[in-house]
Amino acid sequence: MPLLSPPMRRIIVSLVASAVALPPVGATDTCIADWSIAAPIVHAQGLTTVEALSRIAATELPGIIVKTTLCEENGAFVYRLLVRDAGGKLTSRTVDARAPFGR
Repeated sequence: MPLLSPPMRRIIVSLVASAVALPPVGATDTCIADWSIAAPIVHAQGLTTVEALSRIAATELPGIIVKTTLCEENGAFVYRLLVRDAGGKLTSRTVDARAPFGR
């Protein structure tokens, strides 16, 4: 006799898979998903705008950016990107907000 019912096992497996799939965020990392807050920071800090990032990414990434989040990691601003490739696979990518893709 199993200890957990099949529905309960599915729930637990889903929760564990979700937790493992989340990107690690260190104690010093701060992210701003709300662009009404992030946009003034981008302009005040002289960071690459999301519009410019999208143009640059079109030549640098094999896919389309579906989400961009401004984060501060260890005192530097970065963009955390969620990218969808031609096959529909989603991948995470982090780029420097001042010089994305080394530019």
